[in-house]
Amino acid sequence: MEKAQKTKRARMAADIAMTVLLPCLMAYSLIGETFHEVAGVAMLALFIAHHILNRAWRKGLFRGRYSPYRAFVTAVDLLLCVVMICLPLSGIMMSKHLFKFLPTQGLSATARTVHLLLSYWGFALMSLHLGLHVDSMLRKKPKWLPFAAGAVSLYGAYAFVKRELPLYMTLRSQFVFFDYAEPRIFFFADYLAIMVLFATVGFAVGK
Repeated sequence: MEKAQKTKRARMAADIAMTVLLPCLMAYSLIGETFHEVAGVAMLALFIAHHILNRAWRKGLFRGRYSPYRAFVTAVDLLLCVVMICLPLSGIMMSKHLFKFLPTQGLSATARTVHLLLSYWGFALMSLHLGLHVDSMLRKKPKWLPFAAGAVSLYGAYAFVKRELPLYMTLRSQFVFFDYAEPRIFFFADYLAIMVLFATVGFAVGK
């Protein structure tokens, strides 16, 4: 029992760290290239730890009956796995700091396009994944939580369009705009609201 509790606490710590890192990674130019690469490596390490701590999920993939809900959750999780593997690979190929010693200069242009596309889809999928699994993360949810999540999600939908995520997720724009004069708190508030939007969608689908 004690081992199970330790594993649960480690899993929760890894999940919280990944959730905190996610909006930081989306602030690429605002936090600096070097920190972005360090944060990307940290996210990869946490992703690996997350899967080690949740190895029971892999063992259960081919067991039991697949309801429509289980099929949807599994599809999201598997797609997120692919994205989270390809993201660091493309990031390493275009690295200017931590991995600049690697001979990948000729691949940097293609890697940049792939990295841009997967960054925003990964952001959406990870937030959706969070919402789908929030029931198992929270022992007891406050009664006001759905109302707060709904209110923040409404703003998140506005921020989703304002921050032009649809353009980046469809590669209609391959250059991300950052307003360097804008207070950083506004950027992070918008991206947190968008995270809540996708998490709320995931939670609603789960219900």
